[in-house]
Amino acid sequence: MNLPVSSNSRAVVTELQQAGYEAYIVGGAIRDLLLDRTPKDFDIGCSATPEQVRAVFGRRRTRIIGKRFRLTHVTNKGELFEVSTFRKAPREGGRGEQDVRDGEDVPENLIVSDNDFGTSVEDAWRRDFTVNALFYDPVSGELYDHTGMGLEDIKSHTVRAIGEPALRFEEDPVRMLRALKLVGQFDFTLESATENALFASLELLKHASPSRLALELEKIFGSCYGDRHFKAFHDYGLLEFFLPFLEEAWGTPPMERALKLLYERNCRLDEGRYRNSISLAMACMALPFVEQKLGLEPGAPIPPRGALRAAEEVVESIFLPLHMIVRLNLSAEKIIAQQSFFDQGKLTRELLDSHTYPNSRELKIIRSAAAGIDPEQTDREWPLPPSGSERNSGPRRKRPPRKRRDRASAPA
Repeated sequence: MNLPVSSNSRAVVTELQQAGYEAYIVGGAIRDLLLDRTPKDFDIGCSATPEQVRAVFGRRRTRIIGKRFRLTHVTNKGELFEVSTFRKAPREGGRGEQDVRDGEDVPENLIVSDNDFGTSVEDAWRRDFTVNALFYDPVSGELYDHTGMGLEDIKSHTVRAIGEPALRFEEDPVRMLRALKLVGQFDFTLESATENALFASLELLKHASPSRLALELEKIFGSCYGDRHFKAFHDYGLLEFFLPFLEEAWGTPPMERALKLLYERNCRLDEGRYRNSISLAMACMALPFVEQKLGLEPGAPIPPRGALRAAEEVVESIFLPLHMIVRLNLSAEKIIAQQSFFDQGKLTRELLDSHTYPNSRELKIIRSAAAGIDPEQTDREWPLPPSGSERNSGPRRKRPPRKRRDRASAPA
């Protein structure tokens, strides 16, 4: 089989194999390629320990990270790859103290250390779902489906836990989020035993590390499918334990508007019209609740006074259960507050020089699109920063737009 993996990922696998180690491209990248999707990244699994990986590529190209799950970041021609060592199911010693919301009465089988190294077969069987347990050797072209169900489940769009579903969710409650992300993103269906176990395990999410949940939320906001993910979380009852503020607001006009803004942002991201910004996605979710807090009609001009304070309170209310990176919160709040400049038609030097101006400008365009106003008109009205000040912050080069998702699937 010849899968179109990136040349840089192939080079990393080749270098590991030439050093005498077993190495493959693993997980979600293979799933995405088999679904005719473009992978966001290419993760690599190998028999080398993190220290041995560093010995192969040198200290300048590698960085060992993680505590619960140690892996190595390897750079190749400017591209970053996560290289993990094959694991096996953790032993009893894999349980202990960790960053959990409720330190009392944690689940008996909760995994807090996942660094028991093993073989590639053992690694496949300790993964979460069959569709994520495929290994591909780009050198030989061999595809390995050690569970025997991965390829079949990809064809049938089925999410099937590997092993006993209830135990897998108890070991790592974050797996429930990942299962429903597959439902939301790919229109997959949960296999019956996996679905029943998920419904019975929802409350276990309160024992997951807030920092790990925050990382999952960053991945959600970094994708083009966040609106679909949130809907799947709500449909299966998970949102209550993940972001209770949003669950409580579900079905209200501000929540519907938040999903619509996020949908517009996701479409523009998928079409290549703007770069990926997590803080912009956060601002899309928070803005309607800021409007509500200020007593404004949806889409009404944002007043200069009180906007930043309201944004701070709303962002804290939505995301406080998680340990979001402070700079992301601050950027989202500023993006919202700066809408008052656009709404008053004031292009000040303060606004133009702000590092958040490109994202604030994009939010104004998204608001226009959500209101049925031609976003290109807003795009023309507000200039991009002068070259130099937009470095690392402006939109990327546009590519030919893709066909938008069916409007029937868009938030009302």
